[in-house]
Amino acid sequence: MKKIIVNMATREKRFAVLENNKLVKLEVVPPSQESLVGNIYLGKVTKVLPGMDAVFIDFGQKKNGFLHRDQLPSFQSGNPVEEGPIGKYVRQGEKLLVQVTRDETAGKGAKLTGLVELSMEYLVYIYGIDYVGVSKKFKDPHSQQNWRDAAFKHKRTDEGLIIRTSMENQGLEIFLKQLNTLRETYADIHRRSAALKSPGLLYSKDTFLERVQTEIKPEETGEVIIDDFAGFKQLEEWLSVRQGPWKAVYYKGRENIFSKEKIEPQLDRTFKKIVWLDNGGYLIIEETEALTVIDVNTGKYTGKAEKEQTALQTNLQAASVAANQIRLRNIGGIIVIDFINMKDSRHKRAIIEAIIEETKHDENRTTVVGFTELGILQLTRKKTSPSLSEKLQKTCPCCDGTGSIDSPETIAFRLEREMMEHRNRDEEAVWIEISEAAAEVLLGEGDAYRPALEAAIGMKIFITYPVGLHNPYTIKRFGSIEEITMALHRH
Repeated sequence: MKKIIVNMATREKRFAVLENNKLVKLEVVPPSQESLVGNIYLGKVTKVLPGMDAVFIDFGQKKNGFLHRDQLPSFQSGNPVEEGPIGKYVRQGEKLLVQVTRDETAGKGAKLTGLVELSMEYLVYIYGIDYVGVSKKFKDPHSQQNWRDAAFKHKRTDEGLIIRTSMENQGLEIFLKQLNTLRETYADIHRRSAALKSPGLLYSKDTFLERVQTEIKPEETGEVIIDDFAGFKQLEEWLSVRQGPWKAVYYKGRENIFSKEKIEPQLDRTFKKIVWLDNGGYLIIEETEALTVIDVNTGKYTGKAEKEQTALQTNLQAASVAANQIRLRNIGGIIVIDFINMKDSRHKRAIIEAIIEETKHDENRTTVVGFTELGILQLTRKKTSPSLSEKLQKTCPCCDGTGSIDSPETIAFRLEREMMEHRNRDEEAVWIEISEAAAEVLLGEGDAYRPALEAAIGMKIFITYPVGLHNPYTIKRFGSIEEITMALHRH
């Protein structure tokens, strides 16, 4: 049974998806990081990149967005045989409607499209291209063709329509009603864009509950437990139309709903570097800007069978857990998994099949490339939004995200070299701020090296300790002993 826990009682919105009481997906939306995906803006082309067939777009956010030539209506409606460089379709300074398809991530601006989509429950509307698409999930091919014919009959030449799976058992009246609604919405957006003088937002809506709804599959049985009454009523009404096996439950308790459902402990583990397997093995997950590396280790598990079979059993379990962690942490881009080395090619194929099977339920497309000659599995996962760590964590100010800081010895000897550059100055004293551990290295145990260092630089040394353990040193001031003493007194 599937369960969705929705926490909307506080400013930070969250929902968790559990399958058989196992956390498989988590969405967190802090107020300052609400997704822009689906929002429509008036944009202005700030730079054309001929070598990349792309442009940078100012759409009213801090960082410019990126738009590829293929995402321009003028390109899509042209003759593919005569396609040309991006300069043929758009120019610098031009204004155009754009929609966000991927949020801004560390170091990269948002990804944009000029193929603006508006959607409702049964229909997707795209202005500017002549296109009809029908969901491949229709059970009846005859019904699929009927809807394709109906779409071509009622659409205009500059409109693209996608018939969603939920339309299969609906009537033409609903189709026409939603089509007219979407046309009116687009016309209103276009009118407001004409009145806007600079890049800015034209259309947005709170997509949080829509994301919850996408997790509700009619072929599954489950319940949505939510701690916000308005949200509960909205979901209850939405579910009542479907008359499916799902139900909405309003949670009234005082305890935070995530704590009540025992999700908080599982949430804490999503940020840990080491993830343990049931058999005693473990994964080490390292996220970097360029790619994510997952290392598989046997750990305490030695197995009773031969080495190859032990490796296979650990790797199969690791494949399942790794796929779950990738989805749970919302890791995107290039991912490499260093499984325990196996010689049998059939075993490697089994690992690939296990990963493919585990990622079937992931709404973000995952492509398994295969094993390299070094036995490392390569895969990619489509990135549409920042990972959980990017959303909820900041780079450590001490180590700048490297995981390492300079040792007290490194800091002390670096300072000593710098002090030697100031030797024989006219001033008679220097004030230094440095950590206690580095100061002990600089001056020696019990200040044993202080006299020699002061003689070498020709100045008396005064030291204070900053708040915090990992601050680098600072030469605060040079001056007379009296001036430094007075400054320390004021400090």
